[in-house]
Amino acid sequence: MKEARRQLVYEVVRRTARGESGRGIARALGIAPKTVKKILVREELRRTEGESALDRARPARRTPRASKLDVFDERIAAWLEQYPDEGFAGGYTIVREHLKAWRASHAPPARAFQRVETAPGQQGQFDWSPFEIETGEIENVWSYTLSWSRGRSFASDDNQRQTTILRRLHDSFTELKGVPHESVTDTMAGVVDGWECNQPILNIRFVDFAAYYRFAVHVSPRRYPPYKGKVERPFRYVDENFCNGRTFASREAFRDGLRWWRDTHAMQRPHPVTGRPLVEMLTEEQPYLQPLPRVAYDTRDVVQRHVDSTAHILYETNLYPVPEDYLGQLVYVCVGLDRLEVFDRGVHAIAELERIPDGAGKVAASDRKRRGRYDVTLLQARFAAWGPAAEDFATQLRRRKRTPGPELDHILKLQVTWSVDDIVAAIEHATKYDAFAARAIERILEARFRPRRLAEQIADATRNQIRDAMREYPVTQRALSSYETLRLGDGFLREPREEDARDETDDETEPR
Repeated sequence: MKEARRQLVYEVVRRTARGESGRGIARALGIAPKTVKKILVREELRRTEGESALDRARPARRTPRASKLDVFDERIAAWLEQYPDEGFAGGYTIVREHLKAWRASHAPPARAFQRVETAPGQQGQFDWSPFEIETGEIENVWSYTLSWSRGRSFASDDNQRQTTILRRLHDSFTELKGVPHESVTDTMAGVVDGWECNQPILNIRFVDFAAYYRFAVHVSPRRYPPYKGKVERPFRYVDENFCNGRTFASREAFRDGLRWWRDTHAMQRPHPVTGRPLVEMLTEEQPYLQPLPRVAYDTRDVVQRHVDSTAHILYETNLYPVPEDYLGQLVYVCVGLDRLEVFDRGVHAIAELERIPDGAGKVAASDRKRRGRYDVTLLQARFAAWGPAAEDFATQLRRRKRTPGPELDHILKLQVTWSVDDIVAAIEHATKYDAFAARAIERILEARFRPRRLAEQIADATRNQIRDAMREYPVTQRALSSYETLRLGDGFLREPREEDARDETDDETEPR
């Protein structure tokens, strides 16, 4: 190992022992963060497995690999033959120095960035940045920064899902006590679905959230972080100040420390323009922010689940009980931080349950008596609700299969992906060929029909709900004479005529 390399390894190990983060070490030594991690892994391997003096004195072995120049071997050989013929007597060094000077003279000029200041309450910027803690877990640090005052909100999560983004935006607006008129971000998943003709396509749900809080969404150009530098710079401060010299034994310790550090350090920094503390600037900007809505936006995830044969729904490896009346049916589940709320297809609440930690593989507690695995009679009744074709199919399947319960339950679960109309059509097709099996129904659906999305399923349920409500309050047709005021003016001042009564009688008797 060369002396310079030994010195570099020593500096990396020394700074790590002092509590500096990998990013801070890489920035201080001018190397890549991956190099820091590679050095630490190699040093740990040396300490674990040992190293002989001979291996330490010899240069590191290089694994032979193909070169990018291999495909140019013939052209290089031709150049080497050509240069002496043209009188070139120089060597490698003079060519290298000439190219170095040429590149310096032809290099594009360094770009100067102009700081853009906006009016109070006009703009805010938000973004994520991942940080690895001592447990090896990744904490995604969230920051929302007001452009005028540099007032900042910090938080940390284990994911960057859209639901988390919406919740963090609401929490930031609440902490900053208002909503700016514009929010700037990058091509963040959950905010931008894609780009077309160099224009961002915003996610529909995020657009609805922005309309609810009345702020415009501004997406920065791709691969250009300086465009939203006011929110990028705080992440470097988190790395150099908050993470520097501190260790975190758990996610909770990191998050608690981040909240404390925001109030005691981050918001006490001087403003880069005025020099005043950020907390004072934030107080001065708050009157210019838009007020928060009286009721917060519902940021919960909405998923669809099938009630299995034991009257449970499955979410993130955990089972939650629902009333047995909904066995075999589809239900909507609104997933909150601490609770799950279950709704039927008519959007009526049927259960509210305490949420179990994701991935625990547990069954939520219930007072009811645990039922058998498959109630074939009840499952068959669900098919009867789909019509005579489905009812006959279930009867035939029950007669031919020794254990029809799993087959019937599997077909009912197909509602999550396919519409009931498509399933019934597949059942009718399978009946023609005596294919009384769940896998046969699934193959027919995959071959002949298109899976539906959750938005379409919710729209179908809403459409049915509106249709049921309109039966109780039908829309009646007006008499034609009521439109004469548009033609004659204040028609209600004139005396009623016989034609009006005749028109009303005709309207009532005319079939619709």
